[in-house]
Amino acid sequence: MEQSEVFKDWLFRYQYVYRLRRTEKSKKRFLAALVTDIAKIREDVRVIEYDQQKKYASRNVYVGNIKQADRVICTFYDTPPESIGSYQLFDRKDQAKKTTMFILTSTLIAILLGVIGTIIYMRFSPNSFQFNSVSTLVIMVIYAGYFALLGKITKGLSNRKTLVRNTSSLLAMLKMIAENKQKNVAYAFLDEGSYGNKGLEELQRQVNGHCEIFYLDSVGASAPLHLVGKSPHNGKIDDYVDYQESDQKVSYLFSARKDQTNAAYYLNQADLKEKHLNMENIVAVTNLFQ
Repeated sequence: MEQSEVFKDWLFRYQYVYRLRRTEKSKKRFLAALVTDIAKIREDVRVIEYDQQKKYASRNVYVGNIKQADRVICTFYDTPPESIGSYQLFDRKDQAKKTTMFILTSTLIAILLGVIGTIIYMRFSPNSFQFNSVSTLVIMVIYAGYFALLGKITKGLSNRKTLVRNTSSLLAMLKMIAENKQKNVAYAFLDEGSYGNKGLEELQRQVNGHCEIFYLDSVGASAPLHLVGKSPHNGKIDDYVDYQESDQKVSYLFSARKDQTNAAYYLNQADLKEKHLNMENIVAVTNLFQ
């Protein structure tokens, strides 16, 4: 599928330059780039803060009139932490369990490597301790780096391969913002969405009672597209999208494989580590809301 030069620029920068969006610093860098890109298309973009702490604040980005919109299309932008196994959509407990398992496993491995390294050092180091020697200073630097890395591991490492989850959904929304000019449609880029619903809950407090919310997740994966909720046009959905009607408050549009045994949706590790965007899915998503 042919891509425009602008879309190629977005793809490169958000896949590589701004792919990490977890710390306060990395999120601010990403938001500055995102707002700049959107401002080139339209002026009604704003960043709102909520859940403010001393050193941290969550931020949503709204495009259009959120309070008066009949429809809001949204997705989360924060980077998910590393985890073990597949990504089970809509199963927060499973996601938390797999993330915890990754943290515990990686922490134990890091500690074991530290112990082995210490034993090797003590075995081959000279008996007399010379504080000003070059070898001692090198060892001190190594240990400082080790404990700094160990601290990051115990807090959970950020997933660095974020094209599918969830950069692909960000790109689909940027494409919609550039192509769709409907005044009754607004867009929201949500914080705190990779492991919770804080950003979505904040959005729901802002919209009016009859507003339809469509939530995008991993839409650029090499997996079938699914829509669970309401049809955007109250009509027939393209055969390319598997549609399951529901009267829930938020409709979900996502790419995933389906486990027929327990009717669960998932993406395996190979899906999550994809380096190429499924443009057929991206185009299908944008066409769905035209």
